[in-house]
Amino acid sequence: MIGEIIDMNVSHALISFQDGTTKDVNITHLPSNSKIGDRVNINPNSSPTLNDKLNDTYPINIL
Repeated sequence: MIGEIIDMNVSHALISFQDGTTKDVNITHLPSNSKIGDRVNINPNSSPTLNDKLNDTYPINIL
């Protein structure tokens, strides 16, 4: 499923999908040199769902 990287740190990226779900994905599952704003194709079963809609209060620490 195609999603957009909306936040990331040194180990994980937060991906937002068109259906409103967000997923936390280890950056090892992303193409090298991925950055916030990039569109990526992610298997929706490859990582746990954080929530069913984007939640602006989800804490992500950028290092």
